[in-house]
Amino acid sequence: MAGDLARVFGDRLVSVVAYARTRSAAFTRSLTAADLEALSVLADTWHRAGLETPLLLTVDEFERSLDAFPIEYQAIIDRHLVITGTPPFAGVRVAVEQLRRACEAQAKGHLIHLRQGWVDAGGHSEELSRRIVASALPLHVLLSHVANLAGRAGEDPETFAATEFGPDAEILRAILALEEHPEGAPALLDRLPDYLAACERVWAFLDGWQA
Repeated sequence: MAGDLARVFGDRLVSVVAYARTRSAAFTRSLTAADLEALSVLADTWHRAGLETPLLLTVDEFERSLDAFPIEYQAIIDRHLVITGTPPFAGVRVAVEQLRRACEAQAKGHLIHLRQGWVDAGGHSEELSRRIVASALPLHVLLSHVANLAGRAGEDPETFAATEFGPDAEILRAILALEEHPEGAPALLDRLPDYLAACERVWAFLDGWQA
């Protein structure tokens, strides 16, 4: 993929970094419609190799939109592996307050969607179980971001929940476990009020968080 990007962008390619097993970002000096057209014929090859289409950003875009995507960009900075070039990360720092606001918005959105999902399920246990399972991955991502905000980047969400949200840790761990064992959801239906209460406290933690 890096070779393909180099052929398309030439000396405009600044860097390619991987930040997850299948995800990457390419930083360029400029980006045109012609570039996108040239890359579009290569996407199937990347996908067959198990790689997602990379994020495409100019260096200027990256630097100017740090405040708009603090969670996403911080994750790239924290986890990146350089494939080629020099990424534009030197001296870059996501402001803590921007990261906190983004985490708070994510936490509040998670809570609101849980409430809406409970109502939309219409009292049907199977549908409600499905929605609880679907919430496990977003909860995992949320707690990972909160751990990062708290200066504990890389700590698994279960451990972070146990130390930071002690009384709620058990229900949070039970929900997180549904990622690997979705069949456990029906047993948690009666604990949905506990789950909602725990998510309310995660949001309150972020709302009142101070560095």
